[in-house]
Amino acid sequence: MSSAADLRVVVVVAHPEPASLTAALAREAARTAASLGASVTVHDLYADGFDPRMPATEVGTTEFADGATRAYAADVLAADALVLVHPVWFFHAPAILKGWVDRVLRDGVVYELGPGGKTVGLLRAQRALVVNTANSSEEVEGALGEPLERFWRDVVFGPAGVEDVARLRFAKVLGSPESRRKEWLSSVRDAVTRMLMGVSPHGPRNR
Repeated sequence: MSSAADLRVVVVVAHPEPASLTAALAREAARTAASLGASVTVHDLYADGFDPRMPATEVGTTEFADGATRAYAADVLAADALVLVHPVWFFHAPAILKGWVDRVLRDGVVYELGPGGKTVGLLRAQRALVVNTANSSEEVEGALGEPLERFWRDVVFGPAGVEDVARLRFAKVLGSPESRRKEWLSSVRDAVTRMLMGVSPHGPRNR
């Protein structure tokens, strides 16, 4: 494998069951990045007891109400690449992950509003990978306008300055055989390897 020495990678996982396929995919992403030489930090939102509710003290500010959320933001700002792993619930991210976006990826933290309302990204991460587990088909999601594709690429990562966003979607998870799950794990290994190829360690934040 190619070396990704000195790269900082953050893996965010949102699933309440440690034995789930979602959790296994996140562990595989973290293992792959580490095997390439990257420094890996995992944000397991359920295991960490993360509170997705934004308190009044955070609204309209760049302050953090607790040390855990402050540490999350510091990790994300220092990352060269990001991996987010979550199930698709009602064609969107779980509430706990939406709360992570609301509280961590805020205006003034990962992006700023410039002249004319244009956003200026503050993340130094050059690439992001979103891994989804689902039970509905891609055709069904596509008929709804691909809400998750637009959310992560255009709403979350685009304004923060991350232009290279890849997405893997594995379905149907319910009742899937072990052989299929092994294929999905292999796909995550390949995707993480591709993502880290050519990423410059600790590059300047996008300004």
